[in-house]
Amino acid sequence: MTDSFSDSSGYSQFTRRHLDLLGESSTESPLRVVALVDYDAFYAQCETVRLGLEPTEPLAVRQWNAVIAINYPAREYGIKRGMSVEEVTRLCPTLTLQHVATWREGDPKWAYRPDVIDHLTTDKAALDPYRIESRKTLKLVKDLLPSHPTQRIEKASVDEFFVDLSSQVYDILLQRFPELSGLETYSDARLPMPGLSSQPQWSPDELISNVGPVDDTEPSDWDEIALDVGAEIVRNIRKQIKEKMKYTTSAGISHNKVLAKLASGYRKPNRQTIVRMRDTSSFLASYKATKMLGLGGKLGAKLVETFGSDSIRDLLQVSHKDMVSSLGSEQGDWVFNVIRGHETSPVVRRTIAQSMLSAKTFTPFLQNVDEAERWLRIFAADLQGRLDDVNEELDRPRRPKTIAVHHHIRGRFGPTRNKQMTISPHTPINQDTLFALSKALLKKLDREEPSWPCMGISVSIGNFGENARQGKSIASFFEAGTIRKRPLVESQAGQTKVRKLDGLENGGGGQLGGNDSKDFDDNLDGEDFAEGGNVIPDKVSEGLDLPPGEKTSQYECPKCNSLVEAQDVLEHLDWHVALALQKSL
Repeated sequence: MTDSFSDSSGYSQFTRRHLDLLGESSTESPLRVVALVDYDAFYAQCETVRLGLEPTEPLAVRQWNAVIAINYPAREYGIKRGMSVEEVTRLCPTLTLQHVATWREGDPKWAYRPDVIDHLTTDKAALDPYRIESRKTLKLVKDLLPSHPTQRIEKASVDEFFVDLSSQVYDILLQRFPELSGLETYSDARLPMPGLSSQPQWSPDELISNVGPVDDTEPSDWDEIALDVGAEIVRNIRKQIKEKMKYTTSAGISHNKVLAKLASGYRKPNRQTIVRMRDTSSFLASYKATKMLGLGGKLGAKLVETFGSDSIRDLLQVSHKDMVSSLGSEQGDWVFNVIRGHETSPVVRRTIAQSMLSAKTFTPFLQNVDEAERWLRIFAADLQGRLDDVNEELDRPRRPKTIAVHHHIRGRFGPTRNKQMTISPHTPINQDTLFALSKALLKKLDREEPSWPCMGISVSIGNFGENARQGKSIASFFEAGTIRKRPLVESQAGQTKVRKLDGLENGGGGQLGGNDSKDFDDNLDGEDFAEGGNVIPDKVSEGLDLPPGEKTSQYECPKCNSLVEAQDVLEHLDWHVALALQKSL
């Protein structure tokens, strides 16, 4: 390759050390390549594929009387998330309306049920079909990427994932430009500029364009060559997902997670966008700060309140000194850098949440423990499915160390009682044991105080750790009295930290451990359930350099204006339905 390097343009601004850090997937390399791949209207696509419909047919996914997801053809009729079934059918009489799958009392399996509307008081919404499809596509991506060096994939939510392509891009660069190997490794020697034949041939729809003229007056340096290689890889990933799974995706490719996230929603659907270093300032200037990853919650609200503006263009005028003085050293420094496009959080494998919860609000109320036990089986199956979903992505599977039952007689205003027990490290975790343990806790609650009628019950598992090493025989774990003799730890309402959904006024449950959170805005297609919802995603923000307390997801409910954890939205909507029915009785 005689003209791989320029003979007249001198040297690159990047060094061999920068290149070698790229090979390590180091967040310190300015050549780093990070992508976020986002399924377009994922829930709606899942149902379109499952039902064998043409992707051009308008379709919406409903939960009870509200639409929670819509495909792009349906949006052309003015349909928006949160609309009622009556309203969307008026706007589009040919609309296919598919209800989400549900759990049902007495049935240990979730299912799509033709009579679901007749059972809205006794069914519980299930996201399992979407989690299963998400797992399948993520496995496909892992199979597409080279196994060595270590794959760096982070499932950000049920319908999007980050991938750090740096090490793969490094290998491709050395293959295409063998001259790079001649430089001393980890030296500060500057790389030669790429030659004319090496310049990227950008696809016209990949570079940002409507925030200003694309700057191509200067030849591309190695950072842009690296992004171009990354874009090739992402293009192939998206092509394979479409061919094998029939799902379209959008993607963002840049040098960090924040820019990749914004870029993925920039030109939807079924497209990808590259944000180069030279375009970062003009790209970010068109956004509100609270639309950035990590600024959709309390920190973003504090930022706007402090400086009186949500515009990145305005906030760029705030000095580092004032930012740190107002927000604190750690938060102020992070915000100052991130609104300039500087962010160094790693792409990390998904980590398990601190707790998982399955809950149901009952209308009419449950009358006795036998009725409640049928729901405990459903909760156990739900929790086990979500635990399996998470463990499939971890190097070492995790297991809960505690289980708790939360019992609500009249909702938030009590009495609300909880009981918790420690799970022996040798007890196998499966649906049967989760059911048996929660049943024991519920019976303990029932014996102590009047418990019926009951408005809501939830079961949570938490305090996750690694599986215990095999020791004694499995048979010994099922010996009589194993569960009965385990100590019960009581936690009365008011003595424990109240989470957002512990009261039925906020949805009838505690902090969920699901991982379906997503940064919703009007340009993105995650399953946000109302326009204007603001969310900091759990699994995305875990990898961000955020100060403590800024790593939770929140969604503003349009019905009651409560802040709800993003993964709790279905539970919260269930509660509103139950409350409305209760008032009508």
